[in-house]
Amino acid sequence: MNRIERYLGSIVFNHFLLVMLVMMVIFAFFEFMNQLGDVNDRYTLGLSSLYTILKLPVYSYEAFPVVLLIGALMGLGALANQSELTVLRVTGWSIKRILFAVIKTALLIWLLMLFIGEVIAPQSEAYAKKIKAEAMNKSLSIGSGDGFWIKDEDNFIFVEQVLSNSKLAGIQIYGMQDGKLAEIIQAEEANFDEAWNFIDIDKQELVNSSSPVTEKLLLNIKTSTEAQLKMDFPLLPEDITNLDIESRYLSAWSLYKQISFMQQNDLDASPYLLSFWRKVSMPLLVVAMIAVVFPLIFGSMRQVGVGQRIFLGVLIGMSFHLINQLAGNLAVVYQLPIALAAFLPAFLLIGGAYYWLEKVD
Repeated sequence: MNRIERYLGSIVFNHFLLVMLVMMVIFAFFEFMNQLGDVNDRYTLGLSSLYTILKLPVYSYEAFPVVLLIGALMGLGALANQSELTVLRVTGWSIKRILFAVIKTALLIWLLMLFIGEVIAPQSEAYAKKIKAEAMNKSLSIGSGDGFWIKDEDNFIFVEQVLSNSKLAGIQIYGMQDGKLAEIIQAEEANFDEAWNFIDIDKQELVNSSSPVTEKLLLNIKTSTEAQLKMDFPLLPEDITNLDIESRYLSAWSLYKQISFMQQNDLDASPYLLSFWRKVSMPLLVVAMIAVVFPLIFGSMRQVGVGQRIFLGVLIGMSFHLINQLAGNLAVVYQLPIALAAFLPAFLLIGGAYYWLEKVD
């Protein structure tokens, strides 16, 4: 970046930080007020405050596109009101050149938010759920209240209850061989300590044999019990934690693994696919948010006040967010191409901004 690009970038970045700070204060206030309703002798005021703080990385990543839009509107609008952008154009800078300069800064901000969204937010969300679940004395919930099923190669596994990400209860394993039921293993509970350790096991092995007298096929059941046994299990503690976190809070890598796991087990992975493609499309969304700012700055609204720009930025950002959510949900419900639904709103916004900018320039 040259000096002018760095100056433009610093203006946008500073206003982005200011808007983000204000938004996080608002989100934190409402989240804390919401948590006060759950405060008791175990879930104390301190834990509810910690829960609120741990939710902020998630909120910052989700609000990032709207915050970037409002920050860019405020920063560039201030330069427009002071005629700095007009002077810049007189010196030979076209609107498109200024646009690309600002996009560079926006993409650098996105890299910062990418780190928060991919590394910090999933961990903080998981820990927030953990401390609240333990304080409220509730089990982690995966799927329905009736437990969940897993298909692992030749085994069908049912877990009745998840006590924590490292403790399961009521496990039933149905082993298949050549398409037939070969064994049934029932365990009271399973604990994870470097490997899964199953406790109080009842094992029933089904053995086919033929009677020498009647020459008919007989089914023999061999039963055995064991106090504890280490066995392979298809899920690790972090996988169980991920199952309990909403798909949009997971990192892209966790989403990819979860999608592969669900597809291997013939489960519907559409919500995870939608979250994955939305993360992939985020750079395009960043470009769209910046592109829509420029017709407003260089058009008929270049002399409006800060309050009007904030209102307009919130209006555009929230409208786009609703359209984006609607497109994704419709794609999931009606089995439409999910990747297209994730990218299409951003493409439409860029196309509209380009058309608008061509009329202004």
